[in-house]
Amino acid sequence: MKQTVHLIIYSMIVLAFVRCGDGSSVRHLPHLGGTPYQQDSILVAYATNPKRALTLLDSALLLGNVSDYRAQFIRAKIYSKSLVEQHQDSAILICKALLNHDSVRNEPTEQMNILDMLVAISRAKPDYEQYLHWAMQKAELCQQQGEETERWRTEADIGLVMTHLRQVDEGLRKLDEAISHLNSPGSIDRMDAFIVAVKRKINALNDLERYAEVIPLAQRILDRLDHYEQHTNDYAEDSYRLSWSDHPNDRDRYLDFSRAQAWGFMAMAHACLSEKGKAYSEKSAAAQKAKEYLALFNQSGYGHTFAARRMIAPAQTALGMYDEALATYTEIERRMAADTLNEDYAVVLRSRAIAARAKGRLAEAYDYQARYAALSKAVSDSLHKSEAHDYAARYRAQEQQLQIQEKQAETERSHIVSLAIAVVALLAVAFALYFFRQKRIVSEKNRALVRMISGMPPEPDDEAETVEESREVQNADEAVEDSATDDNADADFFSTIDAAIRSECLYSNLTLQRQDICDRFGIRRHTLNNLLSTYANGQTFPQYINSLRMEEAVILLRDHPEMTLADIAAAVGFTPANLREKFKRQYGMTPTEYQKQREEMS
Repeated sequence: MKQTVHLIIYSMIVLAFVRCGDGSSVRHLPHLGGTPYQQDSILVAYATNPKRALTLLDSALLLGNVSDYRAQFIRAKIYSKSLVEQHQDSAILICKALLNHDSVRNEPTEQMNILDMLVAISRAKPDYEQYLHWAMQKAELCQQQGEETERWRTEADIGLVMTHLRQVDEGLRKLDEAISHLNSPGSIDRMDAFIVAVKRKINALNDLERYAEVIPLAQRILDRLDHYEQHTNDYAEDSYRLSWSDHPNDRDRYLDFSRAQAWGFMAMAHACLSEKGKAYSEKSAAAQKAKEYLALFNQSGYGHTFAARRMIAPAQTALGMYDEALATYTEIERRMAADTLNEDYAVVLRSRAIAARAKGRLAEAYDYQARYAALSKAVSDSLHKSEAHDYAARYRAQEQQLQIQEKQAETERSHIVSLAIAVVALLAVAFALYFFRQKRIVSEKNRALVRMISGMPPEPDDEAETVEESREVQNADEAVEDSATDDNADADFFSTIDAAIRSECLYSNLTLQRQDICDRFGIRRHTLNNLLSTYANGQTFPQYINSLRMEEAVILLRDHPEMTLADIAAAVGFTPANLREKFKRQYGMTPTEYQKQREEMS
């Protein structure tokens, strides 16, 4: 009996050592929910401090808060938002590698996200050949997945880039085809895709200097937005731009952004027509129209953003509003800060030279023109060194990968040290067991020797064996009874855990972790896993919690139609986007469609 007790004690010591060496105890540190090392915090940090965002990302990867794949995806997203060409090149290299990742090959949604990023980067560079390549690949994927709206949104991108590549007629036909397929109202997502397709054609027409054709297209955007505001309830909430939020301010910002851009297109088109008009009356009427739309643009919320000021400055110059144009370019320069080695800043310098010359400030105009010429040469030289940029980007990507691997190697070394300690402890336990066993044998031999020398009768071995056998039979019967009792106890214990999670709505906590439940009930992770496997249909902890959340979400959707989607998601521990995605995956319809269907049936 003592040997059995000793064995149990030593086994527990070994398990404790092994657990210390287990990677899970290192990678899943307690109380990390409030730290900045999370995906959302990293992307928010990018807006003010990109270097800080990358540091947070490396820390999150080391702590195990993000997977290697997700870390690379976020890194590419951070680089893709930069105006620095080398950062954009790094993002492209990472995205290309991610397309061959195991997490992406069989996941169309992940493929779509990466292709979206590649299309956006290629458009920003601009690299029209790559823009066309990735847009065509994305359109093909959309067609395979039955995503028709997203497919035609992407076909509009393809049409635009074809006009840049001098396939003007074919590109414009493709743009018209996309606009035609997206023309019918009734869906927010289709309306948004329609507006995007129209804007792509406007961009193509502006490049071709066909300004008169821009005006009716911009008016179509305004008409569609007016129709949406007048018939909001007739539009299905299926757009990632608006369906995630029921807050009026979010919708107002979207409408303000789209409407302001349409006014900007109108202002620019009329301003250019006023320059090209032959008769004075035509010039005057076009200029008046341009100023009216420019005033509407400036009154909008979007009109004060950096992108908006860049959009409207050429119209001010074309209208002869040189003081306003110079003030706008000063604001643009201030917002660009040190990011001036690019074609965008070259355009700013050239436009400032034109405006200064028109105001008679010749010395200032000459200075701007000289700076424009020098910067244009520098940008041209930079383009000629694109291979060097590509090499540098590859080097930085490899360097970052090596840094990550070094951190992972350091973690693995700590695991090896822990494992070595566990092995030493195991050997120590084995030696201790052997020592105590040998000591007991020696002790028994000594006792027998003492009895023989003292002339005492030997110990009743046969009787002891009989008693021991009866005890073993009794223990076996008790073990069966204890087993049945343990099963009932486990079932009752799991019922207690399940009832607590349900009654206290623990699942509504977005940051709920398996360790929180283990700490609450004083059990280990593998104990909780075994209970879930036995009494929760073999579900893992995340699957079990999500099933409770979905049950509660269905009840709230059914019994509380006055609640918004955001309120229901918050009540059950989902984000609105997650609730919509999981609900549609499980039931084949969105929560909003489910509520509408119930209303129609009742």
